[in-house]
Parts: sequence; structure tokens; C-alpha cells
Amino acid sequence: MEEAIKRDDYLFLNNHINQGLNQDILEALLCKSCDYCAENCVAILLNFGVDKDCADSNRLTPLMHAVSASSLEITKLLVTWECQIDILGGLDGNSALHLAAKQGNIEICSTLIAAGANVNIRNEKDNTPLIVASEHGHLPVVKLLLDHHASINRRGYHECSALHEATEQGHYEICSYLITAKAGLEDEDTFGNTPLIRAAEKGHINLVLLFLAQGADVNRVSHSGTTALHYAAKEGWTACCKVLLHHGAEIDAQDIRRFTPLMMATLEGRVKVLQLMLDARCNVNMAAYNRRTALHYAAERGYTECCKKLIDSGAFMESLDSERCSAAMLAAAKGNVETLRLFINNKADLHHWTSQDLSILHLAAEGGSIECCELLIKHGISVDIRNTEGVTPFISAVRNFRLPTILYFLNHGCSLEKLPGEKFTALNEAVSRDLDRFIIKKMLACGANPNSVDHVNALPLWYAVDNANFPVVKLLLQSNSDFSKQNESYASHCSPCSPIIHSVHKENPTLVQWLVAAYAEEGATILRNMNIFYAMLQMEDLSMAEIMSETLFKPQSLLRLCRRRIRKTLGSGLSVSSKISRLQLPPLLTSYMMFSDLDLREMTG
Repeated sequence: MEEAIKRDDYLFLNNHINQGLNQDILEALLCKSCDYCAENCVAILLNFGVDKDCADSNRLTPLMHAVSASSLEITKLLVTWECQIDILGGLDGNSALHLAAKQGNIEICSTLIAAGANVNIRNEKDNTPLIVASEHGHLPVVKLLLDHHASINRRGYHECSALHEATEQGHYEICSYLITAKAGLEDEDTFGNTPLIRAAEKGHINLVLLFLAQGADVNRVSHSGTTALHYAAKEGWTACCKVLLHHGAEIDAQDIRRFTPLMMATLEGRVKVLQLMLDARCNVNMAAYNRRTALHYAAERGYTECCKKLIDSGAFMESLDSERCSAAMLAAAKGNVETLRLFINNKADLHHWTSQDLSILHLAAEGGSIECCELLIKHGISVDIRNTEGVTPFISAVRNFRLPTILYFLNHGCSLEKLPGEKFTALNEAVSRDLDRFIIKKMLACGANPNSVDHVNALPLWYAVDNANFPVVKLLLQSNSDFSKQNESYASHCSPCSPIIHSVHKENPTLVQWLVAAYAEEGATILRNMNIFYAMLQMEDLSMAEIMSETLFKPQSLLRLCRRRIRKTLGSGLSVSSKISRLQLPPLLTSYMMFSDLDLREMTG
């Protein structure tokens, strides 16, 4: 059947119609006939009584199909049959006139208008045919619609007028004609953008010149306080910027964030526009809402060439933003090593501290840039520089999980010691963040003290228990970590508690068994004294209570007691392992001394 319609074989179609086809099939054939410009087939179907205003699954009527196929003859035929012209359909809810305007089909547009089509009808996006024709660059259709009293300033999607849409697409002739027809030069879209602002954003310099020649306000601002110069600078349209400045654009205008055109150019690395602004003697040291200057933004993004031009033009390198960061500090934080080198070569001060009490090396460590860390240390920043709470660059790297940087500091002999009055220890920070056993072992090998507590009196072992990190728990036990010191306030639901008590709070039977096995009768006694019966009654897991009972209320083995006694004489740290090997015990006993009995299988006493 479809092949017959393609050939406009109305006799073949007529024979099949007479054989009896249901209404849905007939309507589909009518739409298909319009698609293939099969005028005779359309006539046969209309004469047979098929609904001239039927719609397919996409809400397209036969008239819409005919217009989309650019069939003037079928359009006239359907109009003669008095089809409804202003129905909306299709994905965008267009009328037939919208579709004809989009295609620029002047003859079909004339036919529809002559048949009474509403020239100001809105589609489901609120656009009129004039807006659609302007957007798609069809000047003859624009003229036709205006000749038939289309509203020139009616707004559509996002409150855009025909002039807005023509400007967006760079249709110079249409814009010129619309202006002649009194289109509003200062009309604003939803965002407060005028046609001039849109032209500047898109870099349509011919339209910028046109609008300015017609008296458009060069310093008109959008709802965000942004001018045409802001947009042109942001997008890097140097020629547009020149024209706007020549016509009196405020070079240091600030939007609602207090960004200037210079800052907008800098944010995008627009070197030519930046140079133009500098040559026009903009204020290079103006600050945005966060007290950042253009130099801050260039440094943060690693635009070294922009930074050089700004510095050469008098940008103040020691200006601090609202976080008390200098431009050099932002470069270090983002790992922009070449930009940081530029600041160092220009004698920037590397000794500022942020409002969070962090140095430039802390920021480089947080960002994970080994190259920036090396450069700063080479130029005199101590690898162990500390803030008032004892946070070192190494701790900053740990807190941000910068593993390569962590290893860099360890390999370069950073201090892991907690000094009097300081809050944090490097080992606690690493264990509390559940870092890999390899990192913890490396720290212990570099001298980290497994028995040093932080400001809440918590041991590294307490954090390992809290995370149920079994490999790290075992490593700390092998390093003779203490177990009795009580955490004061870290976990409000169970503090104060020691690591061994915390294993009960975590209701982890394996951890309980491990710690009792490691500390033998000392560990079991602590748990017996903590009102263990009440704790056991609170446990939902009855098997846990049974394991607790078996673990605590049976004698500790002689092997455990001996291991505990011997280990207490060996001090603490990773060196304990080498001390045990020097005891020249039988291999089985040496392995036992290193807690070979601790694994994730069920343990027995």
C-alpha cells in the first residue's frame, strides 16, 4: 500500500478502500499520503470521509504532514476542505504556520495566513511563528508575518523576543529589519539579557556594531549584574571588547559577585582579552566577593602567562582572599607548579597562613602535588612546618588521602612526633582514616609511636578497632601498642573507653578474642571489671555473648601469659619484630610471638 501511495496510485488505493479498511488505517494512509505529496491519494481519502483533522501518535495532523513535506498543493487542498489550521501538535506543540515559518516556506505561510491562520499563535514553548522564523533566519517569512500584523515584541521561550533569537543565531539582516520595524533594543529575556548582551556573548561583532549604532545601552546589566563587556571578555571575543570599550563600556564594572571583565577573561585564560584590558588601564587589583583578585583566579587555574602579565602590570602578589590565601598559595593548592615557580621567581612571600592555620606547604600537600612540595621545600619551607595544633604537611596529605605525597614525605624524613601541647598525631590521623596497612607499617618503620595519644587521649589501636581494620590491628599489636588508655570524647556513645573495651562496644567477637589473646589475663581482667554481664545482656547477637563468656571466664593459656610477659620487656614500635627474631627461638615460637594465632577464623582459648 505504501508503494502505491509513493506513486500516487489513487486507483489502487481506491480499490483497497472499497474492500473495507478500518478508520485507524485510513487515517494513517492520509498522513502518509501527505508525507509523500500524493495529492490524488489525499483527495480520494478525503472524499471517502477520512477525518481531515485526524492526528497520528505524534499529534501531527494531515496539514502538519503536508507542511513538513513542503507540499503547497496538498496544503491548499486541505485548506479548501476547511481543516483546522491552528491546532498544535508534534513534539514542540507547533501549529502548521510554525512549521512553515521554521522551513522558510513563504508560499505555504501565505496560504495559511490567507486561510485565517493566527500569526501570533504560540506553540507549547510560547514561541510565535515570527520568533521561529527569526531564529531560523528566514527574512522573507519575517517580512510576511510583520506585514500581516505579527507582534514584533511578543516574548517566547525564556521571554526571548524575535530580536533575541535572531541575535543568538547571528542573523544580521533579520536583526536590521526587526530594528527598522521598531523591535525593542532594550527588551530583556528571563535572565535580563538584552540583544546587545547576547550579541556580545556570541561574538557577533557586526550585530554589536549595529545595536550600538542604534543607541543600545552599552552598560546595561543583566539580572546578575553582568554587562556585554563581561560576556565578551569571558568568551574571549577581543574585537567585541574593543568595540564595547570604544563606545564607553565601563571597564571595571562589577556584577553581583563583584567580578570585573578582567576577572571574567582571567577565569577562562583569555590572554588577548586580558592584555587588552590591561592596555586600557583597568584596575588590576579589584577584588571579588571572596576578596580574590584576577591574579588569584589566574593562579588557581594555572594560567601562568596570565599571571605574568598581571604581575608585570602591577598586580599585588600578597593580596589575601577571604580565606587568607595568596595567589601563590592557590597555585600550590591546585598543583600548578609552573605558576608557583613564577611567583617564587618574583619574590612572592611564601610565609602566609590561611584562616584555617595552614601554610603554603600544607596546601600543596592537601592538593597532592609532589612537584609543588619539592619546590617549596627547596626554597626554604620546612618539611615539618606545624600549625598551632600540631598539623604538619604530612598530616594534611593523610587527611586528603594523597598516598603518593604521603610516601614522598615519609621518604624525605618528615617528623611523625607529637610535640607537647599539640592535638594531633600523624599515626592516629592515618589509622583513623583507615589507610592501608602498607602506609601504617611504613610510618611505624619511620619511627611513629604506636602509644602516642591525641587530644582525646585515643590510641592508634582504638581507631583501628573502631574501623574493624584487622590488618592494622594486628600490625599495632605486633608493635606492642598499649590497650588500657581511655579515649575521652571521640565516640560519645561509648566514651571514655580503651581499645579493648571498644571492641565490646563494636560487638565484634573476633576483635575481642584478638585483644584478649594479645594481652592475656590483663585484657580479660579489664573486660571482667566493666560490668560485662550488663553489656552481654544488651547484645542482640547471642553468639557474641557466648563467645564473650568463653573468652573471659576460662583460664588464659600458659603460652599467652608467657608471650605477654616477654613482649612487655621489648618496648614498642616496629623494632619489636627484630628484637623477637634476635631471641633465636624455634621458628614455631617466633611465629607465635608475632601473633600467628590471630586470624579471621573462629578463635578458641
